[in-house]
Amino acid sequence: MANGIAYINLKIVSSHPSKCYIPTLMSKAQYEHYLYNRQTKCDNWAQLGGWLGAPADGKKMMCLDERFGIQAGKCVVLSFGVNNEWSFEDDAERLGCEVYAFDPTMGKEDHQRSANIRFFNLGISDVEGEKGVGMNPDPLDFNFRKPFPVDRYENIVRRLGLEGRVIDYVKMDIELAELDVLRDLLDNSPRLLRNINQIAVEIHHDLQHGDFGPNSTVRKFWPFYHRLRCHGFSIISSRDQILWREVVWARDTAGIP
Repeated sequence: MANGIAYINLKIVSSHPSKCYIPTLMSKAQYEHYLYNRQTKCDNWAQLGGWLGAPADGKKMMCLDERFGIQAGKCVVLSFGVNNEWSFEDDAERLGCEVYAFDPTMGKEDHQRSANIRFFNLGISDVEGEKGVGMNPDPLDFNFRKPFPVDRYENIVRRLGLEGRVIDYVKMDIELAELDVLRDLLDNSPRLLRNINQIAVEIHHDLQHGDFGPNSTVRKFWPFYHRLRCHGFSIISSRDQILWREVVWARDTAGIP
């Protein structure tokens, strides 16, 4: 660490730098300034989900700018976290996307929900097997619930036969398991980030709970934000939802061969 800047070596491919510089997190204001401000713009937004009384966190924003090349019949959406609320997935299907939805907490078996929505009784994490996923009903309690079947992003994409395809949109509403998924992607499967155009994450940081200590989720998330930036992802949308934050990252090189 030098001049308040930490850096880590990355397993980078293509034209990405071999090191990623991460500023030392010094204050709540510094954290908010980074996460709460857009780094790139979108001129054509679509709201998917959250309509007609659906829960507020059902609303996700997708950028339809030309550079993302979202085309009916060709786009692919991965949705992690459903909780029996299908407004996002239904809207993605209406947009013409092929939707793969995952949630092991609903007590439902794998099934074809509709022509272009396939459901899997599986969660996403940083291991293959079982792991505690989700948070307790108390929004101030960040302890995990009982174990559920989970798998890693890399394995899931391979299982779906999508490893070499562009994934237009990855939605993660997984009650703090996003920490494990981001860590696994950045540490072990960074090459797969090149095929993702937009990543929407419901960030369950404990900033609103007043926790800024060394073990806070705020400090755990901080390096991942910068590592995503080093891999060419910019914040394109950031919305406050009181106890969490809806953030969408867009790949800078989307649409560039």
